[in-house]
Amino acid sequence: MGDNSEDEYEVEEIVDDKVVDGVQYYLIKWKDYAPKWNSWEPVDHLACPELAAAYYAQKKATLVRGLYAVGFDMALLYDCPPLHRIRVINTVDNEELAVGFTYTDSYVRSADIPEPSPVVFPCTCAAGGRCGAGCECMAAPYYDEDGLLRTDHPGPIYECNEQCPCSADCPNRVVQRGKEIKIDIIRTVAKGWGAATRKAIRKGEFVCRYTGELLSFAEAEKRYSLDTTYLFDLDKEVPSDQQPPYTVDARMYGNVSRFFNHSCEPNMAIRAMYIGHLDPLLHELAFFALRDIAVGEELTFDYHPQPAARAGGGLPEGSESRFRCQCGARTCRHFIFY
Repeated sequence: MGDNSEDEYEVEEIVDDKVVDGVQYYLIKWKDYAPKWNSWEPVDHLACPELAAAYYAQKKATLVRGLYAVGFDMALLYDCPPLHRIRVINTVDNEELAVGFTYTDSYVRSADIPEPSPVVFPCTCAAGGRCGAGCECMAAPYYDEDGLLRTDHPGPIYECNEQCPCSADCPNRVVQRGKEIKIDIIRTVAKGWGAATRKAIRKGEFVCRYTGELLSFAEAEKRYSLDTTYLFDLDKEVPSDQQPPYTVDARMYGNVSRFFNHSCEPNMAIRAMYIGHLDPLLHELAFFALRDIAVGEELTFDYHPQPAARAGGGLPEGSESRFRCQCGARTCRHFIFY
């Protein structure tokens, strides 16, 4: 209401604001008056803090919505590493990324999760050189001369460690060197958030790690009822009839990989990685391209690579699922988890 007038008028809404000669003004819509009577009033003549808060909240939402529509650097929201050049775009709806999320390119350990054993064995390759096929760290030649994964190798990958005498550009240090990531986080019509590459990716090329909060399997089981899509069991070296002791949860901590969607015909595979330790229960996870991936193509992997679902959409008898697949692949199993 106006403080310097004998008559009092009730403010219905703040419509706009501006600064003139260092003085801030609000454009006021007066209650019970038509918009033609809207007037610019100095802020200090008004006493409507709740309406001012609502106005600024709406103004911020409008600005943010505009940013999402044209795309913006994810570093505006999260503390992303310099090599992670990620853009966020949403032209589908009004959904925004979580404010409480913490971007990390490594595991965040819960209090009850042990550090892996630091025992490692150095190779005997030439000091300052580049390891070859005879390197003791390699159970098999994982990478070719261009640093591309031989995708027919399904097992774990052991990269050279800090005790090895080889150089930083050794061909067996691909994942630990990291790489520039150019990815768009995009809002999809049917699958929520997704991720699409802004540069061509070659078959066998390292894409990124899967990171998040490292939990006990028991804690992960408790969280399953809330959301299973961010949970990834560290089960690559656990017998299929046993439960893995640890799980990664990317709901509140993680990197760009938390936005990778499922596909029944994925363009990426995930491999168990050992860098700096040999603990089979605490391995890392790394994504590699299964084929050449074109600019603009969505990045996907198979959330459940040993399906029990039948072709044609039927679930195994007695099973249930809350997660219908929306990948649209020719061989879609129609359900992700069951």
